[in-house]
Amino acid sequence: MHSKKIYITSSGIISSFGIGLNAFKDGLTKPPVTTAFKDFEFHSLDSAIFCITVNGFDPVAVLGKKGLRLKDHATKLILGAFELGLKEVMEGADDSNRPGICIGTAFGSVQSIGDFLSDSIVNGVNIVNPQAFANTVINSPTGNTNIKHTARNLSSTISTGFNSGIDALIYAFNYMQRGYIEAIVAGGLEELSYYSMLGLQRTGLISASGKGMPFSNEADGVVPGEGCALFLFDTEDSVKTNNRMPVAEIVGTASGFDPSLAQNGQSDGEVAAYVLSEVCNDAGISTNDVGFIASSASGNRLTDSVEASAIRKVFDTNVPVTAYKAFTGECYGASGALNLACALTDLNNGQISGIGDAYSCFNSIPLVLSPIKKDSRFCIVNSVSCDGNCSAVLIKKVD
Repeated sequence: MHSKKIYITSSGIISSFGIGLNAFKDGLTKPPVTTAFKDFEFHSLDSAIFCITVNGFDPVAVLGKKGLRLKDHATKLILGAFELGLKEVMEGADDSNRPGICIGTAFGSVQSIGDFLSDSIVNGVNIVNPQAFANTVINSPTGNTNIKHTARNLSSTISTGFNSGIDALIYAFNYMQRGYIEAIVAGGLEELSYYSMLGLQRTGLISASGKGMPFSNEADGVVPGEGCALFLFDTEDSVKTNNRMPVAEIVGTASGFDPSLAQNGQSDGEVAAYVLSEVCNDAGISTNDVGFIASSASGNRLTDSVEASAIRKVFDTNVPVTAYKAFTGECYGASGALNLACALTDLNNGQISGIGDAYSCFNSIPLVLSPIKKDSRFCIVNSVSCDGNCSAVLIKKVD
């Protein structure tokens, strides 16, 4: 058992559902809206890719024009999420008590990196704006946020591929357990970019049909998405001192690495199963106590099959499994944090959202199709990545 209780008390979210956590309740009842992307400033894809974009976010209206011209899309997303949900938290604390910042991202500002190089090639090195160079590092969005909100206690960027968002949550949780800090804003961020989509397209991971089918034997790939989901983690003392209201409690974390999955593109699911079992052990609960699993299934048949196998190895009962990426798309480093937002919504509303479509699933996984009412106390937010990283966070409903 952990020595400190860590609560989620606030959030700042920009997603395909809209702005804030409240948008998720309605968003989880509707099919996703896809947009076709093909042409970018310096490059064009061979064919259009169906994606799920953020909804309702106007950077100028939220952040103002000043200084925005040199900020890339990823930075605008994270600054917007802070402005819309966490501004008072950051500005209301003095330097010594201001929350730290820990952000997970798979690709960071890769669009800025690629465009900076492309601009120098197309227009010449003497034409490129040298101020744009600051965007060409993976921690640029976190750094910009740190500067704006003067987060002197912690400023970290976690990049572990598709697991980045959930690993940032785990890093923040462990950092607070060790007593280094009383509050951290942690979460995930990812922008849609030409370069990331081109890479995924060439590896055959993109769905040609534009329809994600989590855990399906017949899935043809993932639908890319984007977003930013941030959560304020508070210790029990910080909750009392700042008079904050807990939304949920983080009670367990676990992670592992599957070299066979990373190197050979195949796995028996043992590492992923270990993570699911260990996150329950870390929380001090039985697997039978888990109300539902928020899986990372996305339509990637490799990782979906591994995750399905792991769930079957660990859970004897038919614990309900949902797949929120059917709504949000595959948001890479932001997915773990966005899945947490979805799970919080279901947990606190006594339900489990269904993906809508019925089809044949790997290992006959008990995938929730239609929304069901269930008053769960515990939920696992899981992540299995094709790069071998496996992670899970276990959250508890606040009584």
